[in-house]
Amino acid sequence: MPSRLADGSPAERRSITLPLQSAGLLSALIFLINAIFEVLVINHLYGSQYVLIALLLAVLSLWAFLEVALIGRRAVVPPLRLLKLLLASQIVLSLVRHAGDFSSRSAALSSAALPVQSPQFGLAIVFLPIDVLLFLAISRCLIDAFADAERRRAKQLQRQMAILQQTKAELQASERRYRLIADNVDDVIWTLDSQGLFTFISPSLKTLLGYGAEQWIGKPLNSLLTPASASSLQGALAQWLQQRQPVDPLLPSYRAELEHLHRDGSRLWTEITMTPLREKDGPLMGFVGVTRDIRVRKLYERNLSEARDAAEEANSALLSANALLHGRATTDGLTGLLNRRHFEDILRAQMKTSLEHGKSLSLLVIDVDQFKEINDGLGHTLGDKVLIEVSHLLAASLREADRLARWGGDEFIMVMPRVQPDEALQVANRLCASVSSHPFPGGWVVTLSIGVAELRAHESLEQWFDRADAALYAVKNAGRNAARLST
Repeated sequence: MPSRLADGSPAERRSITLPLQSAGLLSALIFLINAIFEVLVINHLYGSQYVLIALLLAVLSLWAFLEVALIGRRAVVPPLRLLKLLLASQIVLSLVRHAGDFSSRSAALSSAALPVQSPQFGLAIVFLPIDVLLFLAISRCLIDAFADAERRRAKQLQRQMAILQQTKAELQASERRYRLIADNVDDVIWTLDSQGLFTFISPSLKTLLGYGAEQWIGKPLNSLLTPASASSLQGALAQWLQQRQPVDPLLPSYRAELEHLHRDGSRLWTEITMTPLREKDGPLMGFVGVTRDIRVRKLYERNLSEARDAAEEANSALLSANALLHGRATTDGLTGLLNRRHFEDILRAQMKTSLEHGKSLSLLVIDVDQFKEINDGLGHTLGDKVLIEVSHLLAASLREADRLARWGGDEFIMVMPRVQPDEALQVANRLCASVSSHPFPGGWVVTLSIGVAELRAHESLEQWFDRADAALYAVKNAGRNAARLST
């Protein structure tokens, strides 16, 4: 629907102005024709073609009225109401003025005998001033309508100027704000053209690198970097420069840690973030970027790395110490076998499993015969070697599930899961034979006495051990170098 505001758009103003111009020209032409017609009538110069003149006046008057009437459908212009009334009056006046002429002409055409009557001269004298006054009134309304249109146009221009002034003020405020940010932020803000040359650098470059910003305008960013960092950046720039034509809607941002050259010759690490600038679906225009000092972060990272290395080294030492302590807590220091305390824990756990699942569990209590004489005869050092070699011979016969420990002094103990007593006795006899036939230091013959006992239901560890130990002493009393099963 067309707008009916009094101060419309430029297109609406044109839709008002052109019809008004047409109506004005038509009104002037109508007045001129009326004036000529009346003058001809007054001077008796009127011919026989007055009907054509009357038709022409009627058409022009209707045309002018329609032009103005259509304006009212597009916009509200106060002077148009009076103008439409005057144009309608012009049509009525034309009809009244020439109604008699049409009647006379019709009568003359119907009767060839009657002569054609000339227009009435008295009417011409009366209507000529009326035509002048009507034309003046129409002209006045047209002038008012044009003035109203110009006033509305002036108001529209004033509003546009006010909007432009407000926009300009906002742009200036925004520019001052961003300039203030760029001048006072610690990061260096910069822009490059499509060739990678500086077009703007914030003053914080002086603080960061010791250079004034003006002296680097028009120079490449690479000239502020170390050779390695410049090569890395050049690769990214080359990739973007090859994409001058709009291949992808969005080009990726570039972020990297680069090493800068300070004016005093020193080097410092910075983080650069760079984003390409391009018009929508257009070629690459340049880049905008930020350079941030990350020396403190690098220092923290180095300190953190050193602290992490120190922590890992300390943790490794702690794990080694824990392993050593665990070994000392669970193994015998001389033979490397399990010690008595740790073996008791293992033994209790295997007893529980055996009783729950109804599986056999055999215990071997082993004693080196006459070890005191061996120790006294060979000395403590060689005596310890004898114990070590005995532990190796015993360990060589173990299955994966078996466990062997030094119980104390010259005593050893072995547990064998899922082994029947007879099988355990056979293993014990093989152990006696293996040790007695082994050559020990000083040519000493070493023998073993072994007591074997199978775990019984509802039996405690102490009771089980006592039965195996009793079998051991029975072997001792019978002459040693043998194995016996507990009864």
